[in-house]
Parts: sequence; C-alpha cells; structure tokens
Amino acid sequence: MLEIKNLSFTKTGKEILKGLSLNIPKNRVTLLLGKSGSGKTTLLRCIAQLETQYHGEISYQGRPINQLSPKERSQIIGFISQSFSLFPHKNILDNCALALRVLFGTEKKEAYAEVKKILRLLDIEKLALSLPSQLSGGQQQRAAIARALVLNPSFLLFDEPTSALDPENTELFTEVIRNLLKAGTGVIIASHDMKLASKLLDVAYFLEEGLFAESYDAQIGVPLPSGGKINQFLSVF
Repeated sequence: MLEIKNLSFTKTGKEILKGLSLNIPKNRVTLLLGKSGSGKTTLLRCIAQLETQYHGEISYQGRPINQLSPKERSQIIGFISQSFSLFPHKNILDNCALALRVLFGTEKKEAYAEVKKILRLLDIEKLALSLPSQLSGGQQQRAAIARALVLNPSFLLFDEPTSALDPENTELFTEVIRNLLKAGTGVIIASHDMKLASKLLDVAYFLEEGLFAESYDAQIGVPLPSGGKINQFLSVF
C-alpha cells in the first residue's frame, strides 16, 4: 500500500495541494477525479517523484519514496504520461529495454527477451522494431505501458490515459487495466474522462482546488450519494 500523509505542494506561489492524506491499495483502481486545475495531475506527479518539492510524506511499506534509489523506485512506481514520452529515435524494443539495461545492468539479449514477453502480453510484439511515429495513439500507449511493466512495478500511474484515444482504443485500454489488476498491480489514474471513470470505478477521490471534496470505496458497499460530487461527475456523459 502507498501511504500519503499531509501532502502539500506549492508552485510559483500558488498552493496546488493542501494537506492531502490517503492510502492507495494494490490490486485495485484508484481514480483521481476532478476538473482541470483541481490538483489531480500534480498529486500523480508527486507520487511518481516528478515533483519533489512537496511537504508531507509519500511512503511504500513504511519507506519514504523520496529516500529510495531510482532502481528501488522503479520497482514500486511506473508512470505513463499523457504524451507517452517514448524516445522518438529508438524503436519500441529499445525504448522498453533501456531502463532494464541502465538501472539493472541487464545484458541486451536478456533485456530483449523480457521486453518481448511483455509486448506479446499487450499484443504489440509485431511492432517491436517500429519507431513511435509509426504507431497509432493506442499502440504508443501500450508501448509505454510495456516500458513500465518490464520493471515489474507494484503500481502503475496514468495521467489522462484516454485523452488521445478513440473509442475502440479506450475499450482496449480498459481491458489492459483489468488484466493488470488480475496480475496484482495497483493502478492509479488521474482523469476527467467520465465514461472511463464509470467503467473502472473502484476507489475514487474527487479533488477541488487541492482538497478532497469526496471519496468513495466500492468495497464498502455504500452507494454513491445521488447529489455527491462523484455521482454528478459520472452523470455528465
């Protein structure tokens, strides 16, 4: 479980997160919902250590994330950005093998074999030698997921994962998420896609101006308040 305690973050004089605390479980989807500018992407970036000048603590199994080495963090958190951030001059095989070789010193042949297994699971093995520019948005996303998965992280973080996807690839994405959950991976998604949130609703936090306006846990068995923030959000589409 990821534990977040009293997390605050200020940038250029603006307080974006205001003392947030939450626990994020494995094997489940945690949704960070809210309008643009509510703080959900900043929260995601703090968890991924892309923003480090925060106050408060983010820890995994009692160990503060910011005190771990890059190698240790890579086995806890994988981050898939909205733009996927694949290296444009490297093919998909090399994009995915790079972290294994740099962080773990894995030999090229062994790294390639591991990557190909993941690409096969995501049904993009035939694209291993393609450049990112030769792939569709959905294929690029699966390549970015593969790059994170080869490090076997406990949690995968997604920032607005459906913003560049058509309806067909959005359906494929939700299927990938369900398979990740079956494999024991925790998934954290920052999104304002109401349709996606409705399909994956499990644990949810609704942010407004850097604070949690509402939270929900499907396992508790209590229905969403009909007039609540999350229900109103899901009812838009």
